[in-house]
Order: sequence, then C-alpha cells, then structure tokens
Amino acid sequence: MSEDNEDSMVAAGPSSSEGEGEAPPATTDMDAAVAKEDAKVKKPEVKEVCKTKTVGKGKAKKKETTCEMVDSNPKLSASIGVNSLIKGFEWGMSPEQVLAKLGESINKYFDDQLKETKNPMDQDRIRKERNDQLNELKKGHIKFASSSKHKWGVSLIQYEFADDNNEEMIWVKEGSKLRKFYFFKDGQLWKIVYAFNKEKWPDKDYAGVVDGSFKKWFGVNPAAKVKQDPKTAAVLLRYNEWTGEKNEKVRSFDMTEVHGVVVVAVVDGVQETSIGERLPNIKGDDKFTDTVGDVLGTSDVAYDEKGNIIEGKNPAK
Repeated sequence: MSEDNEDSMVAAGPSSSEGEGEAPPATTDMDAAVAKEDAKVKKPEVKEVCKTKTVGKGKAKKKETTCEMVDSNPKLSASIGVNSLIKGFEWGMSPEQVLAKLGESINKYFDDQLKETKNPMDQDRIRKERNDQLNELKKGHIKFASSSKHKWGVSLIQYEFADDNNEEMIWVKEGSKLRKFYFFKDGQLWKIVYAFNKEKWPDKDYAGVVDGSFKKWFGVNPAAKVKQDPKTAAVLLRYNEWTGEKNEKVRSFDMTEVHGVVVVAVVDGVQETSIGERLPNIKGDDKFTDTVGDVLGTSDVAYDEKGNIIEGKNPAK
C-alpha cells in the first residue's frame, strides 16, 4: 500500500503479477522528504565544536581535545523531520479522518495503475486488489477493550496502549519493511509508531542507523535517555529523544533483538502530558513462552484485528 499523502516519504513500487493480493514493496525516502521540507524552512546550521580540558594528575597531566557536531537550533531540526514524517496527518485527527486519508492513498495508487492498464482482466485484478486492501484497512482499526480478548498485549506495541481507557489504533503494513501504528485517545490522534524491519539497513547495527539516518532526519544532538526499574534502578531501556518546537517528541528504540525492528515513535507532547509517557521495556519484562512467541512472530509479522498473527508465523516445529 502506498501512502501518497506522506509526500513520497514512503514510495511503493507497482505490484508484480506474481504477487497478486500483496502490498507492493515499500521504501522510506526520508532523506528526500526532509530535503523537501528544508526547501520551505532552511535547516539550522550544524558546526563542529571542540573543547579542550586537562586530564590526569602530576606528570601524567595532559590536555585532551574532544569535538562534536552541534546543531544551532535542535528544536527546529526536529520539527522539520517530524513534519516530513507525518505529512498529511495532524494531531487530534479522529480515527475516521485517518482511515479516510489512508483510503485516499490506496485509491490513488490503484487508480494510477488502472490508467496505465488496458487489459480488462488486469483491470479486474487491480480492482480486486484495491478492494482487498480497503477491507484490510478497515480490519486494522482496533478498539482496545479487555472484553475483546485481543492479543496485542504480547505484541510489538504492547506498552503503547491501555485497555478500557477509550483508546484506539489503526495499523497498516507497508511492504515487508515497514509497519505503522496510529494511536488515539478519546478519539484524537496523539502518537504514530513506525516499525522498520532491520533488513532495511542490512549492513548497519542500531547505532549505525541512528548516526546514518535518524540524526540526518531529526538532528545531530538527540538526548540520550534511560528508563530504569523503579525498585532496583536496573536499566530497562536506552533510547534517543528529539524535541520539536511545539513540544512534539521523536524517540528511537532498538528492538531488533526481540522483534527484529528499529522503532521510531512520534508523539504529540501536549497530549502526552495528560496521557502519560508510554515506553517499551526492552529488558526485564520480555520473558516469552512458546505460546507468546507464536503471537509475537517475526519482523515481517502481520496481525488480524484481535492481535492474532496471520503472516510471518514461526515455522512449525
């Protein structure tokens, strides 16, 4: 599924005849999207700043110089990246408005294919694929209620929601390398989570992805954050955080070990003040049984509306 309303941030290629019914592969061209946003609002200057300090004592005393890149306006850089990433969506949108936006993107993608296709059989196939994807989009609208007995509580987004709290989610799959989760509280969009398959960056570890991509997208000076166990002070999570001009937050998480993904969460900081910070627990709580592992699945997993895995299942033992 291609989201044209994100202005080429996700560019989907055409479906192949061999993959009928499947979403076309998607790639994320955030560098181009940030460059386009930069053309409207010039990105702040980044300079190398060096500091010299004296280390050691006595005869071992010496001067040591360290240098780092410093953003002249880190909040503006973060906002440029956020605007590029969520273009077409606004905080406070209702689930119906988000579904309509996503539906428009699906229709445009397949309308473009129909314009280029003269064969009646191919046209019928394209129309069927469009209807299938529109139906899947509707199934991706989830209302979090304990009475539904869903299994999202052991999924990638298990810490992003609360049951029986008037919370909803819409999730979509972009090819094999990207899943998006739109979260709502009291009918208002307040967070979008992007789960990138680690194979998007096959030659990089998480640190390499942050340095090579995220710092280009959101700025070179993210805050290094730590989540600790309140009882033992053990480190549960390390992550990066960027803050924009309107207090919007961007957070990146290394979830490759358990889920096979690198996650970027974009949050409306104003709404988060009342909702509360929702962060994953990378260590400590992730003790999976075989049953839970089946639900969790692999990095190319897809779920049904109850959180059951329907694609990318672990092979039978």
